[in-house]
Amino acid sequence: MTVSDYRKLMDRLLEMPACALLTTGRTGTDLLQSLLDSHPEVLVFIGSFFYHKFWNNSVCVAAGDFELSDFVDEFIGKHIGILQSKYDITERRNQLGDDHNQSVSIDLGEFKSGVTNLLSGREINSKNSMIAIYAAYAMCLGQDIEKKTLLLHHLHHAERLGNYLKDFPDSKIICMTRDPRANFVSGIEHWRKFDPSTDQGSHLHFYIKRILEDATVLEKYNNEYIAIRIEDIGRENVLRKLCKWLNISYNRCLMKSTWGGLTWHGDRLSEKRSEGSGWSAEMLKNRWETRLSFIDKYVLNYIMFYRLRYYGYSYQKISILDSIVMPFLILLPLSYEWRFISFSYIRDCLRDREYLKITSNVIFYRRRVGLFMQFYSKITRREKFNQPFLSCE
Repeated sequence: MTVSDYRKLMDRLLEMPACALLTTGRTGTDLLQSLLDSHPEVLVFIGSFFYHKFWNNSVCVAAGDFELSDFVDEFIGKHIGILQSKYDITERRNQLGDDHNQSVSIDLGEFKSGVTNLLSGREINSKNSMIAIYAAYAMCLGQDIEKKTLLLHHLHHAERLGNYLKDFPDSKIICMTRDPRANFVSGIEHWRKFDPSTDQGSHLHFYIKRILEDATVLEKYNNEYIAIRIEDIGRENVLRKLCKWLNISYNRCLMKSTWGGLTWHGDRLSEKRSEGSGWSAEMLKNRWETRLSFIDKYVLNYIMFYRLRYYGYSYQKISILDSIVMPFLILLPLSYEWRFISFSYIRDCLRDREYLKITSNVIFYRRRVGLFMQFYSKITRREKFNQPFLSCE
């Protein structure tokens, strides 16, 4: 490509519409992105990508006057696990392909050249550099960059929307959701196994808060957004509706999970592996009905009643009697919180001199109770749940 070709390409990419992808727990953002990974019209990086965090913490950017070559080298060094996915063990991107023995391998020299050429003669700001990185990545994979019509950016956390929307103010937003009870069980149990440091009240509070808030955190923005249930993304009619909303064509590649075009079998947190066929109902089963206590299910059913009904999840009708006893039941520890006051847990904390963890668990228990009381009040006020929802008739 000539200098003029790169300039024209970058001009078009800068005008391309964008969409952010957000999670509300273990809700399948990676899965949905992997289904769009091989779509010829979608410009996508691999996995969740906190680009603006990198930009804001870049030593090159902090210096003010920097060489573009140094900036790209810094990016490569910080994201080598993405560009060479054999190092990405957490997401199992080191075991891609039908035989679990392949990985994405980007030619780093070609990648650096692509970013440099796309940014040649332009201001090096967060938006320009991010788009150049996306485009260079796609070209290194051999994708036809001329067919790309949508930038899909997997932000993962709603807290990261601020910087992103400064660069992409008209971006659409997809918020992935899931049966909140299955989401809760999956998030607490899988993270405890994968990272024992999450076995404390602060993580439980963070996780249940994100589940309860769901797509409502997007109400303060003026962007067009929709919620999608992970339970629905194996349905062709839902994927067709999503493509229509994104203004891209439906493609059969949406039935298969890939990264860089290579079959993906799920991350390390998942107990069950996908065999590359894309969405799998079996992978969503975690027996939350038996892992949560009767009180857990009773309380969660009440404080999320309108939401469960709105999204089409199973629910039990609520009554005035429920509203009378609920404040007392909310005060009881959840089944996952009882552990924090068990003799063995406190003994281990004292042995390891983790005194602050004991105090923190008390603080976050109180916050969890306060959080549940907020949602209890919404139900008693009959405050309906009503979010833009890509439903499956």
